[in-house]
Amino acid sequence: MAGSSPARQTAHMALDAGTTTFVTGAAGFIGMELVRVLSARGHQVFGLTGSVEGAERVRRAGGVPVQGDLLQSGKWQDEAPADWVFHLAPHPVCGPRLTRRHTESIARARVLMDSQLLEAVEGGATRRIIYLSDTSYYGPTGRRGITEDEPVTASAWGRCLTPALDRVDGYVLAGLPIVTAFTGWVYGTGSWFRDRVIKPVMGGRRVLQVGRPGPWVSPIHVHDCARALVHLAEHGAAGSRYFLVNRDPIRMHEFAETFARLADRPLRVLRVPAAATRLVLGPVLADYLQADAVFSNIRLRGLGFHFRYPTLEQGLQEVLGALDE
Repeated sequence: MAGSSPARQTAHMALDAGTTTFVTGAAGFIGMELVRVLSARGHQVFGLTGSVEGAERVRRAGGVPVQGDLLQSGKWQDEAPADWVFHLAPHPVCGPRLTRRHTESIARARVLMDSQLLEAVEGGATRRIIYLSDTSYYGPTGRRGITEDEPVTASAWGRCLTPALDRVDGYVLAGLPIVTAFTGWVYGTGSWFRDRVIKPVMGGRRVLQVGRPGPWVSPIHVHDCARALVHLAEHGAAGSRYFLVNRDPIRMHEFAETFARLADRPLRVLRVPAAATRLVLGPVLADYLQADAVFSNIRLRGLGFHFRYPTLEQGLQEVLGALDE
């Protein structure tokens, strides 16, 4: 163990078996679930977080917290060259109304975060890097589910991901074993679904809905999302892209309608007309929230991945069960 960091030495003493993993964004919505899944499978998990509160969440999930900021060089980079690296870089918080200036700032930050991490693991013994992005990069799709090979027609929001993903292609060409995953609408007991659906429905408040009847989108339960990321580390092809979505798309409004029905609660809706959406949310989010975004998971299923919650109904039943607990 000569030359290992104190955190890595402690983890090795506690657990000698299993793959060593490093997770950025470990205290976030998807990151926490990923830490739990990896820990349950016996892997050593080092989770990067920037706060004391985040460190405690990572510890409760079964990981070893590593303090640091992806935007700054630091000792956290000593932990990064693990067997598996999961890069779940967070988006900076820009307030309720997202502008083009905000997206440009997000794009610059993402490029910097990527370079800090990927250059730290370059030349090491890392076997697989799972790079997480989201399907907005591909832009509006229409109602037919597209595959990963479809030409990109990024929306204003998706374009903030383009500079970073272009650079990822360069890292792949340089030999880094990167697998890129694109998530659809990830739901569960946290993040946007907690704030925009669970809290208002359970609290008797109105749910904000954009337009009528709303676009078609591809969802995925957060637990299936985390399991799929691990599956890609095991079976994904370096240099390939994979959509992490359920097979069947839904209308956006079905999230709240189905949850309210299963919870046996009345659904109260505050509907924003499509014409007013740009004024309320800004042009970037307005375009994103009104466009169909439907994706095929045939490539993921071709690797042998099976969903635990293949439908929205099954996934929301789990969410309600978790709330009861």
